[in-house]
Amino acid sequence: MESSDRSLFNMTPPMRMALFLGATGIGMIAGAFISFSIVSALLHISMADMQKVIMQPEYASMAQFANALASIIAFGLPSIAVAFFTKGSLAANIGLSPIKSYQQIGIVILLAIVGLILSGALGSLTEKIPIPSDFKNWAETIEAQYKKAMLSMTHMTSLVDLGYALLAVAIIPAFIEEVYFRGSLQKILTDWTGKPYVAIILTAIFFSAIHFSYFGFLSRMALGIILGCIYYYTKTIWLPILLHFLNNGIAIVTLYTVRENPTNVDKIMDDNLPIYWGGVALIGIYFLLRQLKNSNPDAGLEKSI
Repeated sequence: MESSDRSLFNMTPPMRMALFLGATGIGMIAGAFISFSIVSALLHISMADMQKVIMQPEYASMAQFANALASIIAFGLPSIAVAFFTKGSLAANIGLSPIKSYQQIGIVILLAIVGLILSGALGSLTEKIPIPSDFKNWAETIEAQYKKAMLSMTHMTSLVDLGYALLAVAIIPAFIEEVYFRGSLQKILTDWTGKPYVAIILTAIFFSAIHFSYFGFLSRMALGIILGCIYYYTKTIWLPILLHFLNNGIAIVTLYTVRENPTNVDKIMDDNLPIYWGGVALIGIYFLLRQLKNSNPDAGLEKSI
């Protein structure tokens, strides 16, 4: 669907950002209200009791549904709004361009694996950063709540449960969040600042901050930078979606394989890697991103990585 040449479709980047942020606020409120209302009606419970009820393992599929629906509305609405009111086709405006080669897919798969190593090392680094005790207690409380919610949503007893978890926690968030952060926000910031790497870093910071996790902040920010570089170098949102899916999907499959041993589940959720592995991972990521950049020589990229 192509937009017209009316002035509405020729918005400046600041105007697009204002529309994007406004739609984000509306989407978050609407997403939470709609998903909570549907779940409340299906379970015949009050809105006040719903949060406590769906945290129980037997309601894992309902929690997955609520989380996925809220994400679709909260992140999908602003992305579609900005893409629709921007000159050009809706699909192109959110990065739905075809992947250029199988080589790019292979590089992204390797980046996903090396990225997990970097994430583990950054987790160890975060734990060694001195912070005030009050802030640390707050951060640990938030982390415990996040871990409890994730374990509730990924409670799996069969392959069918695994399939639902992959759909709700890996596939849908990967698509929706990448369209929102890389396909929309990063693109607006790039057009506004004229500096792609500044846009990549700012988007990665917001991407990590919105997850409200201090101990996972550096890991998610690093993941966001990698995702941003992939999108910038390849000009297609499908490859960041692939890496995002692999990052979430590997964790879900791993939790499924140890589901009958609570000790191993806790270890997987809390375990990190030695910091020196981060240096090894950074070298690997650097060379893989160079390979990815060189695989798309006609993209009009900056010379320096």
